[in-house]
Amino acid sequence: MLKQYFALLLTILLSSAVAQNNLIVLTEKGSLFKLFVNDAQINDSAQSEVAAANLFGDTCAVRMIFADKNIAAFDTKVLMLENGKSVSKKEFTYSLAEEKGKRKLNFISVNFIQSDTTIKAQSPETKMKKIFTDLEKQKQEQNRLKEIYPAPANCTQIISDSLLKVNLKLMRDNHTEINRVKDGKWFVSNHCINAKQLILLLAVFDRRDSKIKIAEFSYDYMEGPGNFLEVVEVFKFESDKEDLKKFYAKRIEK
Repeated sequence: MLKQYFALLLTILLSSAVAQNNLIVLTEKGSLFKLFVNDAQINDSAQSEVAAANLFGDTCAVRMIFADKNIAAFDTKVLMLENGKSVSKKEFTYSLAEEKGKRKLNFISVNFIQSDTTIKAQSPETKMKKIFTDLEKQKQEQNRLKEIYPAPANCTQIISDSLLKVNLKLMRDNHTEINRVKDGKWFVSNHCINAKQLILLLAVFDRRDSKIKIAEFSYDYMEGPGNFLEVVEVFKFESDKEDLKKFYAKRIEK
């Protein structure tokens, strides 16, 4: 009896010392599935979002069996680490996505486990909206790093000068010119700017070649690309001006 008591006490102590977290798994396409975590079935009826609570350890085996028999079961392992470190009382969200014909669970977010009252106060629609918002932010960040920019669209409403000022400061604080160029392109491709604002943006960059890259890239995204020659005139060197004028002449011929 005493041995059993100590065995139970040891189990409790070990359990309390191990990270305890929640796991949310969902599908981008809304496919319904049953979730198994470490061989334990989590949900009885197939759903597009399943939460597994009170999981111990930093790694768990995940299996997804789909209601649609045409979709093969998916098996993988999930890490529940934050910045490479063990944590507890956190909620990890992963989404099943298909990339280049291969399926994988993409990490979406990690947050503190919400209290019961907070969870009840949230509607399922609100919770799902937040998850997909986090997913979209992750995709946007991946596109920024990979230099995958949105296609040019009609520039109808230019960015406010105050918001432009904030973004210019962020770019100035980036002391690596190559990353600053990436940030500049991402900013231009996601906002509508006019010629005067583009001139202010060019002042953020130190190198002549960086300024030219940003100017040429911005042509398709700026308001009134016919005003591009106003931008050309701020360049100091005649050779740079000539190159940009040739670029402009080729673009208006199209």
